Amino acid sequence: MTDMTSIQIIKFFVAMVVMMNPLGAISIFINLTPKLSLAEQRRTALMAGTAVAAIMLVTTWIGKDLLMLLGITLPSFRFAGGVILLLMGLAMLQSHASPIAHTIEEDDDAKQKDSIAIVPLALPLIIGPGAISTLIITTTDHPDLFSKLYISIISCLLAAGMAILLFFANTMGKWVGPSVIKVVTRIMGMLLTSIAAGMLASGLKGLFPILGVPLKPLLDALAVVH
Repeated sequence: MTDMTSIQIIKFFVAMVVMMNPLGAISIFINLTPKLSLAEQRRTALMAGTAVAAIMLVTTWIGKDLLMLLGITLPSFRFAGGVILLLMGLAMLQSHASPIAHTIEEDDDAKQKDSIAIVPLALPLIIGPGAISTLIITTTDHPDLFSKLYISIISCLLAAGMAILLFFANTMGKWVGPSVIKVVTRIMGMLLTSIAAGMLASGLKGLFPILGVPLKPLLDALAVVH
């Protein structure tokens, strides 16, 4: 419950980049907008970036309050978030699209919509359950004003970066081939799985405090009892 350190800020930034999966988002964006003109694609990219920023900022400032309103404890939410990230990471390790983020049916349905900027592009393709969980957990661990301002600034930078990438998606799609996307996706999957393991461990310790007790003192106490 302290101000975020530079290491924690970097860790949060990396985690969010991994979960937003920029290269994967570019591939999906191109797949969802084949019939749009270049101007329409770029307008959609800017709208998606704006929506991503709005979703992240709302989550940052009222996400914890929403949890409290619903009666959800942080350990249980942390554990659930870890499970979500683990499933996403395992899917990315296999270069598969995570069914948690979106489905093939949703992609097909999105192609028929006039605007896909907010749904499903911004939510849940770019800002999915994993990213939302990370935002809520980070702001709950660091609820002070300055930490939330840091998180808000990072969120806006990430949203702007994603908007720029999608704005030039067609050009970048020609430079970055499917094989490169698969390699980067697998690397991100490994990072995401590692993050998920830490969240699961922390969540379990919160749900079952005895798991956080050092083993040697516990064994010594049991020996004294016997």
